[in-house]
Amino acid sequence: MPKISIITPFYNSQNTLKQCIQSVLSQSFEDFEFILINDGSSDKSLEIAEKFAIYDDRIKIFSKENEGQGIARNFALKKAKGDIVYYLDSDDWLEEDALLNIYEKFKKDNPDIIIFNAYKYYEKINKKTPYFFIENYYLKFEESVFSPIIAQDILFNRGAWPYRAYNRDFLIKNNIKYSPTRFIEDSEFYIKAFLYADKISCLDKYILNHRIHNNSTTYTKNNNIKTIYNTFFVCEEIFENSKYKDNKKILYSFLNNRLRQLFYYFTLVNKKNKKDYYNMFQKIVIYIKNKYGTDFIKKNTNTTKLNDIIKYNYETYKLKRKLCAIKTCLKHYF
Repeated sequence: MPKISIITPFYNSQNTLKQCIQSVLSQSFEDFEFILINDGSSDKSLEIAEKFAIYDDRIKIFSKENEGQGIARNFALKKAKGDIVYYLDSDDWLEEDALLNIYEKFKKDNPDIIIFNAYKYYEKINKKTPYFFIENYYLKFEESVFSPIIAQDILFNRGAWPYRAYNRDFLIKNNIKYSPTRFIEDSEFYIKAFLYADKISCLDKYILNHRIHNNSTTYTKNNNIKTIYNTFFVCEEIFENSKYKDNKKILYSFLNNRLRQLFYYFTLVNKKNKKDYYNMFQKIVIYIKNKYGTDFIKKNTNTTKLNDIIKYNYETYKLKRKLCAIKTCLKHYF
């Protein structure tokens, strides 16, 4: 049986897939299987994958109708046989010793989840910058291994970035799956994984290169407001079914995480749908206030904005934000 299963769904990825595959096949650690899921591509992606598979039997290709990354990853997990699972996006690529570093860390700590650092590659300007993903955790604790209860204040301080690998048995035992939605499909996976893990390990190594480009799902201006709204309540249900449902510190960390996501997509939604998004956002903030009280909002980094969202309709909120921006500019100018 292979030690590591790398899972990569691809959909019309002909411009990036070759680099992704080559980075896996050139790893210094060789005991792995590479599961490629053709998610209904209509370009030359499948042809590229098949050319590599001819010469390397560690590659396993499956084709299915296009249903999105979440369903493709869940499908692949059922096929995986490795002790360790790593989900690699088809537009990203690994550093040369990535799998060796991951395997050695798993062997040493035996964690449920391992988190690590990555480089961000900005395709448009051809710039690569280090992203120290684990600093919130690694610098906080004396050791590099922690549990949710140890990290209760900061457990969800980072979003669902793809800088993690998992113990396969842990995922299967706890039925941790991606959402079938085509948008923000990783939110409930990430939330459930961190709540159900007993041991999370920090690997202070740069493992992969995360490509930022116009077609990146995370950065696409997506107006699926209903999905964002529903995702909040799905994640809340996961939290309420966890053993930490009565832990206020983890609750606040969780709510902070969810509201950060809402603020993030608020900046991306286009003008046509901005008001609808705001109304959805307002419903969730008022719901949080009514259910969890105002203590949480007082501790949030966006306290003023959250209070304004509760009080004002979209037009008034927009005007108030503009006035605040003008005041800030004038203060700096004079």
